Amino acid sequence: MKLYTLRQTTVVCPQCELVFATPIAKMPKLTRNSAVETDLHRVLPDAAIRASLIAMCPECVYAWWLSGFTPHFILPEMVADSPPIDNAKKFGHAVLSGRKSGAHSLDRAIIALNGYWCAREDFQPAQKWLELSARELYEALSDDSWHGNRGRYQFIMGEILRLMGEFHDAVRFYNLVDRRSVLPKELIDHQIVQAKNGDSTPTLIPPHIVEAIFLPKPQVIPTAESMAVGA
Repeated sequence: MKLYTLRQTTVVCPQCELVFATPIAKMPKLTRNSAVETDLHRVLPDAAIRASLIAMCPECVYAWWLSGFTPHFILPEMVADSPPIDNAKKFGHAVLSGRKSGAHSLDRAIIALNGYWCAREDFQPAQKWLELSARELYEALSDDSWHGNRGRYQFIMGEILRLMGEFHDAVRFYNLVDRRSVLPKELIDHQIVQAKNGDSTPTLIPPHIVEAIFLPKPQVIPTAESMAVGA
């Protein structure tokens, strides 16, 4: 049985309203045994799978997350296809589209990171993607106007810098991560040691930490009855 599949779907460009066909992926659910690296991304078996997360209009070349395009009922065979382009380059076009449309630097940083992961999955040079991700994410973290899990993105910034070989700055960002990140201290401490040892290699997260981050058990709120019987 195929765990990952690609097929064509039809969408409407939100910029020029062209109807076109673009790939869409079906992926298995994340489990504790899924391959996840310490920059908190899921490793995919083929760059085309990740590239399908981005749709690119063949008319105006607007590119963004596929989820930002409205589905259409016309069969994919009846409309134009998205332009043929290298997998990782789709993310570059999406970053440019984001800048033109005023998308927040955090959104652009996540897209640039996916470009890095996609380039690696396609066995292509990826350093420029790390540099782009670092610029975009640094800009996002310098903006105090947005509210979210900043600690988690500070951790990711540390990972980007470690992967770039900027170990001193990586440790500085790791040390900014607090409990609100909901990241295990074991993971943060491990990455600090890895950076201090000058290790810039991509690293897989062990299954128990994958489970703790992405598959947390629902918190059980005790009732008066359960407390009374020592449950």
